[in-house]
Amino acid sequence: MKIGDLVVYLFAAALVAVGLMGMYAMGTQGGDKSVVVELDGKEVYSCRIYKGMAPVEFRVDAGNGKYNVVSVTYEEVKIKEANCPDQVCVKSGPIRHAGQAIVCLPHRVVVKITAGHEETPDVDDIAS
Repeated sequence: MKIGDLVVYLFAAALVAVGLMGMYAMGTQGGDKSVVVELDGKEVYSCRIYKGMAPVEFRVDAGNGKYNVVSVTYEEVKIKEANCPDQVCVKSGPIRHAGQAIVCLPHRVVVKITAGHEETPDVDDIAS
């Protein structure tokens, strides 16, 4: 192995390290996080996640006896219970970072964590 090979390997390792640090920084943005629950694409529940908050547990009724029980703590958000046949939403486990979501397809329920004040971006001139 020559000195040039070593330099290339160190450069590649540095690029990988910087990329991983950037991805970690994007997932751990400071600021407010919120939980948003949607049923059929419409927001039915939202709450802010903050340090020291009391755990919250609530039921999302999807009609015709279908339901999901959502548990929210400062550390994680999860669907604790559901009466859907496949239980994928319960088995998927908790989510902890902004951008993550849990979806229950049979009940059309989406539970997601958002960061900060996410607003719908304005349409640019080209799209209109």
